[in-house]
Amino acid sequence: MITPRVTRLVRVPDYKAMRGALAALALSADVSVRRTAILLPTRSAAEELRRSFESSLGEGAALLLPHLLTRADFYQHLHAAVPGAPPLLTGAEREVLLRRAAREASEAGAVPPFRLRPGLIVQMLDFYDELRRREQTLDDFERLVTGYLSPSVEMDRGAERLMRQTEFLCAAFAGFERAVAQTGRIDEHGLRAILLGGGLDAHGAFEHVIVTVPDQAADNRGLYASDFDLLTRIPGVSRLDVVATEALLAAGFHERIHQLLPELLEVRMGEPGALPALAVPEGADPSAPWFTFRDREEELAGVVRWLHDRSESAHAHAQPPPLDSIAFVFQRPLPYLYLARQVFGDGRLPYQASDSLPLSAEPFAATIDIVFSFIETEANRPSIRELLGAPHLSFSERTGKRDISALDEQLKELEYSGGWERLEALEIDPPRPKLPDARAALECARSAAAALRPVATAETASAQITHLIEFLDAFARTDVDDKEAAARHLRARAAILALLDALRHAHERHDDRPLDVVEFSGSVRRWIDAQTFAPRTGVEGIRLLDAASAPYADVDELRLIGLVERDWPEPARRSIFYPASILSNLGWPADPSRMAAARARFHDLLGSPAVRVSVSTLTLEDDAIVSPSPMLEELETAGLEVERWPSPPAATVFVHEMIERGVAASDSNAAGWLALRRERPDGDRRYSGFTGPREPKTYAISYLERYLDCPFKYFAGQVLRLPEERDEEAGLSPIERGHFVHEVFETFFTAWQAAGHRTITTANAADALEMFEEVAQRKLEKLPEADRALERNYLLGSAAASGLAERAFSFEIEQGGEVVERLLEKVLEGEYTFTGDDGPRTVRIKAKADRIDLMADGTLRIIDYKIGRAPKQSRSLQLPIYGVMAQQELEGHLGRSWTVGAAGYVAFKEKEAFAPLGGRAGALEAAIADGQKRMLAAVDGIERGEFPVQPDEPFRCQWCGYASVCRKDYVGDE
Repeated sequence: MITPRVTRLVRVPDYKAMRGALAALALSADVSVRRTAILLPTRSAAEELRRSFESSLGEGAALLLPHLLTRADFYQHLHAAVPGAPPLLTGAEREVLLRRAAREASEAGAVPPFRLRPGLIVQMLDFYDELRRREQTLDDFERLVTGYLSPSVEMDRGAERLMRQTEFLCAAFAGFERAVAQTGRIDEHGLRAILLGGGLDAHGAFEHVIVTVPDQAADNRGLYASDFDLLTRIPGVSRLDVVATEALLAAGFHERIHQLLPELLEVRMGEPGALPALAVPEGADPSAPWFTFRDREEELAGVVRWLHDRSESAHAHAQPPPLDSIAFVFQRPLPYLYLARQVFGDGRLPYQASDSLPLSAEPFAATIDIVFSFIETEANRPSIRELLGAPHLSFSERTGKRDISALDEQLKELEYSGGWERLEALEIDPPRPKLPDARAALECARSAAAALRPVATAETASAQITHLIEFLDAFARTDVDDKEAAARHLRARAAILALLDALRHAHERHDDRPLDVVEFSGSVRRWIDAQTFAPRTGVEGIRLLDAASAPYADVDELRLIGLVERDWPEPARRSIFYPASILSNLGWPADPSRMAAARARFHDLLGSPAVRVSVSTLTLEDDAIVSPSPMLEELETAGLEVERWPSPPAATVFVHEMIERGVAASDSNAAGWLALRRERPDGDRRYSGFTGPREPKTYAISYLERYLDCPFKYFAGQVLRLPEERDEEAGLSPIERGHFVHEVFETFFTAWQAAGHRTITTANAADALEMFEEVAQRKLEKLPEADRALERNYLLGSAAASGLAERAFSFEIEQGGEVVERLLEKVLEGEYTFTGDDGPRTVRIKAKADRIDLMADGTLRIIDYKIGRAPKQSRSLQLPIYGVMAQQELEGHLGRSWTVGAAGYVAFKEKEAFAPLGGRAGALEAAIADGQKRMLAAVDGIERGEFPVQPDEPFRCQWCGYASVCRKDYVGDE
């Protein structure tokens, strides 16, 4: 039975009047406050409305507030009010059920025109929910789409593909609905059917519902047609009020709400509030009354300067309101919530934020990525380094950063590239004196591998997830020093473990087939991305609000920030399955409706504060030019009185500026840094990268090349022995790939010579390629499965490009000549004589040449393999120095002297297979002489102790692994 009710459209002139109307409606004596629900777009909006109520009604009223609910919260409350209602399916259970239904539909013959992946399953579930919320049955869906596509199927491949997609989706959705029914549980759609069937306990439900959000045509967070239908028929509700501003109604919502709620009564409440002033920069073009900044960080920094200037100004009109009555409004919380910690902290301004962040933004979530990288690569070298060094994991108190770096170096020397069995069989020598012991770190890696390998190999999905949870329980750290950070870390950890537990139970109940590790990791990562985390930041100061929450905030001043085209208006959600022409037949709204509503909301926001509003835009986003938002056009018609603000003076506002300018800082850390700066003697070369003379040593060629790249990089890596900061990479790192390629070529040429072959010619090139492929296949089997296909393409090529083997063989065929012997991975170590500007000189060098071919004419051919491009010969030392060392090392070998006849790089990404040293003919001798001079200059610089920041190419500073410890003020702006 439908409860008799009064359904009204409450028209308010602006957001000020809306807040007053909500207080009057919610606290009406006609209905108990605790049986009143206000539907809001976000929980942050609910928090702001609560504060608005409390500020206008007093502290006592806070005890009698109505329920402030989002759409999802509203359904949860209704479910709790249904006596004996079946349990609600969790999101994880619904995803598992749809994955199973999709697989069964495909196996039954309804094959999709795409590969089923975890991300697509989620998109399918979202599309199904959209259909049902728009009151479309599966029969309606199939009939409407099929009818639209049928005329074109015979002549249009795209239409034929969409038809097959529709058949698959219908079969998968039908199977999903049967699977849901078999569980004895319900989802949102089942709950709605129970509610409309009279299953709700009217005494436990709401009596008065106030809707403050529009429909889906106007807002991504709006209500659907099924929601409005539920509100008109749900038992117990005697009053339904829809509150909307005049601007929103004029943008099309007035017509749509009357279609959704027939016989709707209209009332007007509130008077228009006084318009705030529009603050604009002094001297701004009247056609552009907004602030413009380079990027988002400068935007926040500009506001900090503005507020500091106003608080110190003697002008009466410049007195700002209290900080907690000022709000910054953004469309997207990221990156503003991250930048606020840095900019407001550095600017000594308190702030508060209650917006929900993605759970993936929490540091502990990054640990999950590291763990899955370790599993997917079967513990390759970078993943071991990342896992053992993860700050939220603890494997042994005896293992520190130096031990992990030592293990990393030893694994590099062993050319280790991953593999569970190889990790278990690894043997590492005891450490040299004064060096850390890598064996303890290796045991930690083996312990982690033993715990995580079953995540990939267990026989059921639930067992896989159980092993992951057990690993996190066993090795996750809980001892975080900072109390606030510890509480946040524990909350994030608990949220992720709860998510994994929900996934485990979902698979255990509904589909326990084992998961491919890539599919499993993708599913977990997607669920973490989908979850939100709401750490409250601060309890006083400037408010940071999202645009959906700002209308409910009673503040004196608003700054709308980040007005660029990609953010304002908020982008509409797009379906990946069908074009707009088909979706419109299914009830999807048109873009013009949403754009008109977005303009109306922006117009209302401009008038929302009591005193002042301002707007700012950007010119760059991640160093890419961005366009201003079209919403800025609304400023022309807003009717706001302009209040011009002078640019703040270049005063010392931020702590980092105090340190730079030598101003006394109240902050204790800043004061300490300032004291250190003042103690530094002027002109002391120790602060410019000079350490004093150093004893000669045995030099590695690769490290001397690093010195030529930048002396400070050599100092950081080889003197201080600091580990490089590296970006996490999918698959093998460049160094690991290089080691792997060298190993394959060494094994091949060893086998080639053992079979009695020497020179590769057109006659035996096919045999060489066949043998190389056999060798490569054996080596590839030792790699983690995820890396094999890519590395196979590098070595053997694909339809798009030739492989490294074909390139290496083709250059040899083109060069000609008879090979007498090949020296593979030839170690060259000892004292060698090199000639520089001052004549001959002896230096101790160690190196390993990839390949030295001894030719029948008494010449040497020096070969170095590069998986990328050949290095610039003005910076490279390998080939010229290898040549000089090989000539001296091989003197008398096979009873003769040897001279370098050719040298070059076999580079995978070069247009030509072979990049010769010296380039043009006749330049080889000059290139070798120049290489010796540059090598000796590097040795001299090291032994003099000269390590300034002096990059050979300054743009390389952008991805230097030592950027965090580099004094770049010696370089300049690159």
